[in-house]
Amino acid sequence: MSIRFKLGLLLSLLFFAAIGNTVFTFILEKYGEEKLEWVMHTHEVLIESERLISAVIDAETGQRGYLLTQDSAYLEPYHIGVSLVDSHLQELFKLTSDNLAQQQRLENISALLSKKLAELDLTINLTQENTPSSISEASNIVKNNSGKKYMDAIRGELGAFNHEELVLLEQRKGEFKESRAYITTLVGVELLFFVFLSIITAMFVKNKFYQPLGMMIEGTAKMERGERQEISDILPKDEMGYLLSRFYQMSETVYTKAMVLDHEANHDYLTGLKNRSGLEAGVDYSIQTLNHGQKLAIFFIDLNKFKALNDTLGHDIGDEILKESAVRIKDSVRSNDAVYRFGGDEFVVILNDIKEVKHAQVIAEKMLTKFRPPFICKGNLIDISLSIGISISPEDSSESRELLKQADMAMYAAKSDMSVNYKFYDSSMLNRENSNSRIASVS
Repeated sequence: MSIRFKLGLLLSLLFFAAIGNTVFTFILEKYGEEKLEWVMHTHEVLIESERLISAVIDAETGQRGYLLTQDSAYLEPYHIGVSLVDSHLQELFKLTSDNLAQQQRLENISALLSKKLAELDLTINLTQENTPSSISEASNIVKNNSGKKYMDAIRGELGAFNHEELVLLEQRKGEFKESRAYITTLVGVELLFFVFLSIITAMFVKNKFYQPLGMMIEGTAKMERGERQEISDILPKDEMGYLLSRFYQMSETVYTKAMVLDHEANHDYLTGLKNRSGLEAGVDYSIQTLNHGQKLAIFFIDLNKFKALNDTLGHDIGDEILKESAVRIKDSVRSNDAVYRFGGDEFVVILNDIKEVKHAQVIAEKMLTKFRPPFICKGNLIDISLSIGISISPEDSSESRELLKQADMAMYAAKSDMSVNYKFYDSSMLNRENSNSRIASVS
């Protein structure tokens, strides 16, 4: 077998291996992008679901305000909410058109929404008649709790709907991570493969071409001048290194996209804090890793009168207040504590490994001190105060959801007591029920 044939065979092997691996990597990259698009699509469905229930609540709030005050200004949020309900529902139908089970759930939700909106419309029309009998009838409709039953049913259906989407989300995230792992593995295998072939090629060229050539030059030099000519080694071609670096770069690109997506899914876009999606898991982890003899504290924080400020001064200033509040809260706690934005104007803090309950009180006082200086937003001096509810583990509970509920109840107790800004949970607060549905939605 001639040297030329061996060299041609080796170069052909290198060429076809490079082409095949490039094509295979491209296919895996395309597959990964498709999985990433499905992950983003599922996130969009979940966001649209949240917007739908928010629109229903807005419509109900406008109806309740009108029934109580007969002020037509409350009809504006009612009509906007009704309009948005239809818009978000249609968008959900569109986004889940490939899922028959979810479409059936949306049909059930649509039927319940029709009943709920019909009940709201009926009470408003009766109130607008402004006769004692019509107003009494509207009041009786509200008191018989049919609207609450509709809302409970809607929340139940949406809960099942969202659960299915969360299952799909985890499945699709797993598929996406799997595709990225394939690419990373392929790059590693390619690296070893091409390094091995490069070594073989270099040894072949050196042994079959450059060593004899060097010997000839050396012999010629000795004959002509009696000197030995030094010849530098010939390195493998740079194109191979370029291809390997490109494969690695593609894998890094996919990894970066995954990291960005994971960050966006678990962090609040406005404040940069962790969002509520990982709150319960975060509390569970803190409980499990709690050192012996140490305690854990949960702070449930509410910005007092924020909604009124937001409505009066505008959402831009409201956003600035939320961002600055996040900074002040983070500055009040330690580096090993965790701060979450629960939603709206509410935040949750996990204080890890505190020795005594009074340490939580010290941090609460420090937090209140941080909020004493007014906020400066577009020339406005704005005073923001806090209502803080505190629960302690293991004294109050060792269950994450219970601790969050207890801190939430304590926050409402502090909010209703004008003489204090924070309260620790105690069992007398158990009669408060308004936090149950809020905390149940964390997970």
